[in-house]
Amino acid sequence: MRIANPYDTQGSWIRGSFHNHTNNSDGWFSLETVYKMYGDYDFLAISDHDKITNLDGERNIPTVFEAIEVSSRKPHMLLVQPPHSIMENYSNEFTIDNYQRFANATLDNGGICVLVHPNRYFSNFWTLEDMLQMERYTGVEVYNGDGNIEYDIAFDKWDALLTAGRRIWGFGNDDSHVYGQEKQAWNMVLVEENSREAILKAIISGSFYVSTGFGFDSIRTEGNKIIIDLKSNELLDKMYKYVTLFGKDGRVLHEVTGRTKHIEYECQGDEGYVRVSAYIEGGYAAFSQPLFIEAD
Repeated sequence: MRIANPYDTQGSWIRGSFHNHTNNSDGWFSLETVYKMYGDYDFLAISDHDKITNLDGERNIPTVFEAIEVSSRKPHMLLVQPPHSIMENYSNEFTIDNYQRFANATLDNGGICVLVHPNRYFSNFWTLEDMLQMERYTGVEVYNGDGNIEYDIAFDKWDALLTAGRRIWGFGNDDSHVYGQEKQAWNMVLVEENSREAILKAIISGSFYVSTGFGFDSIRTEGNKIIIDLKSNELLDKMYKYVTLFGKDGRVLHEVTGRTKHIEYECQGDEGYVRVSAYIEGGYAAFSQPLFIEAD
């Protein structure tokens, strides 16, 4: 067997969010205020509803991305680094053809496309059938920081898509509109440098994980073994951890609890994929991308 590991690369971890709003749509705050709220982030995208917001303004954030949240009355879709040409005769009407047209234009422009808050059942959610009809996109927002566990977590749909053979990544974002929604969930990206090109390359390759406060130092392979090193320091090493490895159909493959910082798992070949959820006491978590298990 072969294990396709998206973390098999060199670099440093940087932090950022792709799904954030200003008062150019329905956010409460100006662009300059949002920049201050995320001043210690390494990168940030501004994704106002149905608008590509001009990013000019004083900021400490090294890298910023133009983005848009395509916002029909049905599902929403996040486009990062879309071409401005999509705004010509723009319509947010939800049809698979219209959304796929926007997704293709963004992907062909070197950007990314994410199906956001797919379980927000009271509004703007994705059915699994529609997600399967979409042919090209980068990933799914599996953790939305808007704040309600009943509809802002979507690991079930991610597992269903992965089990159906889709090679897509899981994203975590704030979807920040108001004070208190910032810095709830973010993406830790493994890059050689902090630039738009390097970040997008890493994202497209899956070299990132979702965090709500915990993390991974590394995820590597040796033969048929997956080796996970949790984020470690003198304080974290004393804390209790809950680590679960999932495979196709969301099947639990392996669980470890305790004051651990190192987990190993021997792949059997029938997993389909392996993704890792790691919690630390207090509830902070990290969620890896899938490592795909391929037959020789």
